[in-house]
Order: sequence, then structure tokens, then C-alpha cells
Amino acid sequence: MDPRGINGTVTLQPTAGQLASSKDEPVKSAGEWRLDWWSIAAVVPAIVVLLGFLFLFFYGIFQSLTDLRFGRPLVHLVGFNNYAALIKTEDFWSSVRATLGYAGLAVLVEAIFGLALAKLFATEVFLARLMRPVILLPLVLPPMSVALMWTTMMDPQNGILNYLLSLVGISRFAWISDPTTAMFSLVLIDVWTYTPFFALIIFAGLQGINDEVREAARVNGAKGWATFRYIELPLVAPYILIAAVFRLIESLNQFDIIFGTTQGGPGDSTAVLSVRAYIVAFQNLAFGRGAALMVINWLIVLVGAFAMVKLWRFVRQRVS
Repeated sequence: MDPRGINGTVTLQPTAGQLASSKDEPVKSAGEWRLDWWSIAAVVPAIVVLLGFLFLFFYGIFQSLTDLRFGRPLVHLVGFNNYAALIKTEDFWSSVRATLGYAGLAVLVEAIFGLALAKLFATEVFLARLMRPVILLPLVLPPMSVALMWTTMMDPQNGILNYLLSLVGISRFAWISDPTTAMFSLVLIDVWTYTPFFALIIFAGLQGINDEVREAARVNGAKGWATFRYIELPLVAPYILIAAVFRLIESLNQFDIIFGTTQGGPGDSTAVLSVRAYIVAFQNLAFGRGAALMVINWLIVLVGAFAMVKLWRFVRQRVS
């Protein structure tokens, strides 16, 4: 049939494929092309907060490169002079050792006790049922309240801890009053406060293990300890490490518990980097050098967290 119409014009007829494709494509109305203002309004506060944190972070780095000090009208860029002056002092290296020792020991002990508590919670013994409702109490207490409570309990003369030790014939313990025992006492407070965090994470990992795996191990002759060592522990190792990542970051930045109990003392035995930065910036009023201490602390946290994440990925690949 001639495609020309009655008036001699050519009319093009759509093919079957074009008709099918046109039916499949949804027709968008004018309203669908408008911006989703509700979604934008929901995201804007988060963006503002993120930009605020980034501004404060980079401003802190800028401060660490200046000689900013209270009462000084002019501020000059001094480059890395603050960092160079810090690494030449023994106080700085003492703070680095205190920071690493506190964080490493606290996380290690919390992981061990948290694993033990999680294994206990996975059973049906009476002690497990008794502890489950109250395990979260240390976590919900403000860190400064925890510090004040333990400071009272560790008082060398009237503290309840020394009284309890005297009941079993142990002489008075110096706790936070002696430089040789102050760090141990702070780790004890941290372990009491944050071990429940490890316990909950590891308990969730234990609950996720299929019972068929344990049953297969029993059929093959594995006893309780062998099942835990070769079956449960490798499977919950990623949970232990992910909890350790969060706790390591917080422990390297710990300030409330340490400052609330010892304020960095006795002497400088517990003056971790965060406490040292506070003293330098807000007591000595050397804001530039205090900012440099916090930047160094941030670098240590970054390296520690990166190493733990790499270890977590390695362990997860081994057990997956």
C-alpha cells in the first residue's frame, strides 16, 4: 500500500517494537522532575554537622602550626616548631608510653574478661541469668561519675576497697595515690566500665554460631574445651577484633576517667596525651603546643585503628 496519504503527504507508521518499548517506559509527570526537598532537608543537618567537625579539625591542625598563646595579640606561623619542641622533651615521651600502655592493657584485659562473660551468658547457669539484667549498668554511667565513685572507693584511708582487703589480711593499697600503682588502678576502672561492651559483642557472635557446627564437633569427639578453642573462638574472633577497634580508639582518647581520678598524677605517671594536651593548653595557656599534642594523639589513634581493621579483615577472611 502507498504510504502517501490522500493529500500526498508521507505518514510514518511506528513498528511493533517501537510500540512495545513506548509502552514499557513510564511517563514521568512534571511533579516527578522536581527536587525532593524533604530528602534534602533530612540530609542538610548531617552535612552541616560534618562540615563543622571538619572545620574544627583543620582549624586545630592550623593552631598546632602557630605560636598561639593566651594574651598574645599577634599569632605567627611557626611551622613544625611545636612538634620539634615536643619530641625533644621527656614529658612527651612519657605521655606516649602512658597512652599506649593504658590503651593496650585495658583493651587486652577487657577482651579476655568480655570473652569469659560472653561464654558464661551463653549458658543457662544461675549466675548468668543473674548478671544479664545488670551487665549494662557500668556502660550507662557517665565517665566522670564513674571516676568520682572510684576515687572515693580507692581512698587510701577511708576507701571501701582497702577495708575489704583488710578483711582478708591484706595491708592498705595505695591505688591512685602511688605512681607505681596509679596506672594499674586506672586500667581497673576502665575494665570495670567497658568490659560489658566486649561481652555483648562477643555474646552476639556466639549466638550466631549454628548449633549444627557444635553438634558435628561433638560427634567427631571434640570435648567442651576443644569445641571452644577450635570452633567457637575462631568464629567469634572477628567480633572480638571489631569490639577492640572501637575500644582502642576510645582508650587512646580517654580523658574523663583519667582526669577525674588522678588529673595526670601522681607526678606524670598517668599523664596520657589527652590529659597532657589539656594541661598544656588550658593550664599553661599554650594553645598552639596543646593543639600539636592532640594532632599527635590523633595520628596514633589513626595508625592503631588502621592496624586493627587490617587485622580484622585478615581474620575474617580466614574464618569465612
